[in-house]
Amino acid sequence: MSTIKGSLTIVYEPPFYKAIFERRFESIYEVGQINLGPSEPKLTLIYDLVIHHWNRIIFFKQT
Repeated sequence: MSTIKGSLTIVYEPPFYKAIFERRFESIYEVGQINLGPSEPKLTLIYDLVIHHWNRIIFFKQT
């Protein structure tokens, strides 16, 4: 059985908030980023990203 581990970090890099998604599968590490805009993101927006838009996040592999 394989396990995928993921994490989400919200950071503020003026003037925008960004969501940084990380995932690990075996020895593969990937990261993706979404710009959330200039105002502090609501929890409902974050849930919507994870639940409904996960497949739209573009992940880049570590080289």
